[in-house]
Amino acid sequence: MKVLLDTNIVIHRENVKVTNPSIGLLFYWLDKLHYDKCVHPWSIEELKRYKDKNMQELYETKLPAYTILKSVSVPQEDFLARLPKEESANDKIDHQLLCEVFNCRVDLLITEDKKLREMAQKLGIGQKVYSINEFVSEKTEEYPELISYKMLSVKKELFGDVDLNDAFFDSLKDAYPDFIPWFNKKSEEYAYVCRTDEQETKGFLYIKTEDQSENYSSIEPKFSPKKRLKVGTFKVDASGFRLGERFIKIIFDNALYRKVDEIYVTFFEDSPNLEALKGLLETWGFVRHGIKHSYGKEESVFVKKLGAYDADATAKANFPNILFNKQKFILPIMAKYHTSLLPDSILKTEKQINFMGPDAQKYALQKVYISWAPERDIHSGDLILFYRMGEEGSNKKYTSVLTTLGMVDQIYYSFKTKEEFFSHCQNRSVFSKDDLDYFWNRHRGNLMVLKFVFVKSLKNRLTLDYLQQLGVVEPPNGPRPFMRISDDIFKKILSDSKTNVKFAEA
Repeated sequence: MKVLLDTNIVIHRENVKVTNPSIGLLFYWLDKLHYDKCVHPWSIEELKRYKDKNMQELYETKLPAYTILKSVSVPQEDFLARLPKEESANDKIDHQLLCEVFNCRVDLLITEDKKLREMAQKLGIGQKVYSINEFVSEKTEEYPELISYKMLSVKKELFGDVDLNDAFFDSLKDAYPDFIPWFNKKSEEYAYVCRTDEQETKGFLYIKTEDQSENYSSIEPKFSPKKRLKVGTFKVDASGFRLGERFIKIIFDNALYRKVDEIYVTFFEDSPNLEALKGLLETWGFVRHGIKHSYGKEESVFVKKLGAYDADATAKANFPNILFNKQKFILPIMAKYHTSLLPDSILKTEKQINFMGPDAQKYALQKVYISWAPERDIHSGDLILFYRMGEEGSNKKYTSVLTTLGMVDQIYYSFKTKEEFFSHCQNRSVFSKDDLDYFWNRHRGNLMVLKFVFVKSLKNRLTLDYLQQLGVVEPPNGPRPFMRISDDIFKKILSDSKTNVKFAEA
């Protein structure tokens, strides 16, 4: 397969100083999959125009490692008619790169240029044009057996125990001149750190609580006095493992525990490395507030409000704000799938190591449940109690338990093609491609993909015997898929499981 690399990818790859830490993962996958790494001749000319002689020499010595396209595709009228008018030399190069994909002279294009990817969508070739993160995420899902590490874990660690010389922190040192002294002053404070089994840092999160007396004079518009959770440092490398969502969950959990009114984060938007972070924050309901004056530059300020539910926003954008006045269901899940999908709800009788590993759905905050049950009256914001069915051969009256509260985000059914069905499962489902193929062939007319947000694990696990005694189900049966329960039963389950859930105002 021929993969065309935009000029910005080559620059990231061959710079003496790493400007995008995810570039290594990109080339890891290109090499593992034996893809042909191609560069356009116009990109070569663009690189030659760099004034820095050392950089020119560096590129010239490294370029033989790439395949240089020998000819240039001629744009046709149907291609040109869909693009804006060229206004600069860069526009001409961008259009030519897209033309190579449009005319099927290369299979894929990888670029960090968001404008270029948006133009690809208009041309109908968006599925062939990737950012680094998009490419890495897709290949991680497609080839889990080729992942270079077995598991990831997020742990709370002292700043003083974290190696500041790790290359992971280089971009933060570049962005913030006083990052090193600031980091050292925090030696006795805690941060959340994610590492591979080989101790390679993949994520770092520091948060702090600020009260009503905090000075916000550097922020415009100025914050009103409130109790806030500040996301002081938040960085996650591309991995395809939804690690960003894992950290978002940690942020939300802390915000609820500390009973803050708002969460906010600041970052410099001029860095292409932060495009994924911005998209992640916006997906989970952070909105642009204004700017913060930092080091003679302007940081963007994004805010998420807690305690109130926005009826015009998605369930995902509202989370962790959830409404009580919604439908409530019990949803069974087989024991062999339960903890792979809901690792935070692992039972005490299960070995934790069995549920760690290279499976992206374990780290995702939004997850996927696949069903062919006839129920279709399910809506965004509805609440679901997951019921782990006991293993075969066990006394299911006591081994089948309620474990988890989730909130419905989106529901999809009536799929026209298998590809459409697969696209909604992404790498958020516990099922393999063979499983999904089987479901499609066996149940295609009844399939439903339920996307839900993990809310929390129930503190005490209530058994099938409890549900039978409560009158929720008739012995010897267990709950059926999407079995409705009343508000009173739902309240009693939360109370008896000693699970505290704060509901937002409508």
